[in-house]
Amino acid sequence: MNLRSIDLNLLVALDALLAERHVTKAADRVGLSQPAMSNALNRLRAMFEDELLVRTTSGMKPTPRATELAEPLRQV
Repeated sequence: MNLRSIDLNLLVALDALLAERHVTKAADRVGLSQPAMSNALNRLRAMFEDELLVRTTSGMKPTPRATELAEPLRQV
């Protein structure tokens, strides 16, 4: 992964998504529209080559990779 090509705003979006586990709530948290947050999630999925969050009947559930990223992301 080329660190120079990473949009750091995506990390803010990922932190909100992991905290809220809901695209619309995460979007509200960081001041984005729901479509913009969905786009950010798609870009994050491509960047990390992982689904990161998957839909369930009770909301979005983080994948093991997303869970692994959560704490280091909070520290940043």
